[in-house]
Amino acid sequence: MKAGFRPIATVKTEDIHMRDPFVFPNEKDRTYYLFGTTFADGVGDKEPMFEVYTSSDLETWEGPYIAFAPPKGYWGVRHYWAPEVFEVDGRFYMFASFKGGIGEHRGTAILVADHPGGPYVPHSKGPVTPTNWECLDGTYYEDKSGQRWIVFCHEWTQEYEGKIKAIRLTHDLKDSYGEVLEIVNAAKMPWIRHFGDPRIDKNGYLTDAPFMYEAKNGELIMLWSSYSIPSYGDKGLGGYTVAIARSTSGSMEGPWEHDNDLLMDRNAGHSSLFRDFSNHLNICTHYPDTPHGYERPLFVKVTETENGLKIE
Repeated sequence: MKAGFRPIATVKTEDIHMRDPFVFPNEKDRTYYLFGTTFADGVGDKEPMFEVYTSSDLETWEGPYIAFAPPKGYWGVRHYWAPEVFEVDGRFYMFASFKGGIGEHRGTAILVADHPGGPYVPHSKGPVTPTNWECLDGTYYEDKSGQRWIVFCHEWTQEYEGKIKAIRLTHDLKDSYGEVLEIVNAAKMPWIRHFGDPRIDKNGYLTDAPFMYEAKNGELIMLWSSYSIPSYGDKGLGGYTVAIARSTSGSMEGPWEHDNDLLMDRNAGHSSLFRDFSNHLNICTHYPDTPHGYERPLFVKVTETENGLKIE
């Protein structure tokens, strides 16, 4: 693993400023690898990059190391967001969001490495999400038939209602193909809050952070995030939240249903799941979501129920 321009240090979880955290637990070296959105747009003469921290206990971390530094001419020039790492066929694949240059949209591309901490190099030729769409937060899922998928958000800045969609990946994870499936139309959710950004004079319904999980009863569960209206969820905060969609057939094709109860309504979100080395399932999220600058990784144990998850 390679050090970057920031000095390597030993830090506690609460000292790491990071959005969109993702933990990859590597059994071979009994090490947790923590990725996230940290140095998304670069500064001065420093280019954007993805960083990684390592830990043996989820409390004390060493880093940041460089997980991915873009090669000269790489299509993604900013918005280095939401990296997720999956082991597939003995190699490690990072699904991450990038914004292209002038005239290019944001999308999710796939990187690859021979070690979970990197260094990662480009694998797909560009984004594997549709190039004429504004997309982000792609995640990986392989179904029971062996079909590989990317599930991603079609941005509210282009699609007012806010969508989460899925498309098949080629087996080598270099491209996507076939019909695009729709999983979420955010405007239809009873709990969701209208979202706007005065900097671009637009509003709509935001979708973030799909992540797939197979429930004990065979249903396919998807976690995702947006903003809830006040006094709706368990804490009534009306902040960043985690919602549940479910395919009762267990198939990506659905039909998809949407839980009215939120999994988390605590100004925390952009969540994924990982098993610790005691085989306990944890939700990995950032908290708080606002005010910006205070976001930290947060790991919360969850109980696996017959048809989903319950926060302990």
